[in-house]
Amino acid sequence: MALQELLSQLRLDEAGRLVLGDVPMIITTREFVALVQKVAEEVLGDMGAATLMYRAGSQSAYDFAKAQARLFGLKGFEILEKYLTMAGVRGWWSRFEIVERSEEPLRVVVRFWNTIAEEWGNVGRPVCHLWRGCLAGILKYIAESMGKEVEIRVRETACIAKGDEYCEMVAEEVKG
Repeated sequence: MALQELLSQLRLDEAGRLVLGDVPMIITTREFVALVQKVAEEVLGDMGAATLMYRAGSQSAYDFAKAQARLFGLKGFEILEKYLTMAGVRGWWSRFEIVERSEEPLRVVVRFWNTIAEEWGNVGRPVCHLWRGCLAGILKYIAESMGKEVEIRVRETACIAKGDEYCEMVAEEVKG
C-alpha cells in the first residue's frame, strides 16, 4: 500500500528528473550509501564521518519532512509516520516501530529492522549517523510546526552493526 502511494506520487518533470511532488529524487543502492559513509570514515575518522552524516541527514530530512507535510497535508507526528513509511518502501529498512512518542517534552523512540547497518556486518559499534540526523531534522520540523523552538538530540541505543537485533534511536528535545 505505501509502495503504491509512493509510486503514484513519483513522476518525471519537464526536464526529465524524477520528482516526488516538487522534490528531486534519486534511486541508488544501500551499498552505495554505506560506501559513502565508509569512505568518509577513512578520510575524516569515525567522529568526523559521524558528524558529516548526522548534519547532512538532519538538514535533508528537515527539508523533506516540510515537503511531505505540504504534499500529503500532514501535521505533528503524522509527518514522522509518513516519512518513516516512505523511507521504508525506498529500502532503508524492512519495518519500523514507534515505541514511544510524546509532544511534551518532545521525544520519540523508534526501532528499525533490516536497516542499512546490515551493510557493515557486526563491527561492534553503531553506524546509523545519517538516520540519527534524519530523526533530528524531522522532529525539529515537527516542533517548529507546533510553534516550539528547540534543539533535538538523537542517540542510537541499539544497532545491527554492533550485533543488536534492530537499530533503535531515542530522539528528544534538549533542555536549555
